[in-house]
Amino acid sequence: MEQESVNFVSYLKKRQEDDEINFFSNPAIKKAYFIGGYAKAVILSSYMSEVSRKNKTFKNWLSNQIINYRNLDRIFEMAFRFEQKLKLKLRNDSEVRKLAHETPASKPPGISSARITFAFVAGFDDYRKFVVENKIEKIQ
Repeated sequence: MEQESVNFVSYLKKRQEDDEINFFSNPAIKKAYFIGGYAKAVILSSYMSEVSRKNKTFKNWLSNQIINYRNLDRIFEMAFRFEQKLKLKLRNDSEVRKLAHETPASKPPGISSARITFAFVAGFDDYRKFVVENKIEKIQ
């Protein structure tokens, strides 16, 4: 199986290039961005799960969560639980999960919940764009 030429991390790099205030360089913001992408990856894959087709449990759970720095670890944990439980196969060998947990832990001094939410949603939306712009053929 051939490795995809485009990786999700390139979407954050593009944001950082266009970012005049270094917003996306902050580790807490990166973490929120990647967890947002991971959440979207789990939602998209859950629908195609071989264990439970058209599963929307994680999507429904996420819609009831407050997106702030304190909840990011909890959201990551639930996404991982569903990835394992539903035996999901995320793109690029689960690249987006690895990016989320490889981002160094940090304190979010002076970062508002609104900024964390913004970064989470940016990652969430960018992952959708990543999937649409980089379609892969399903191998049967």
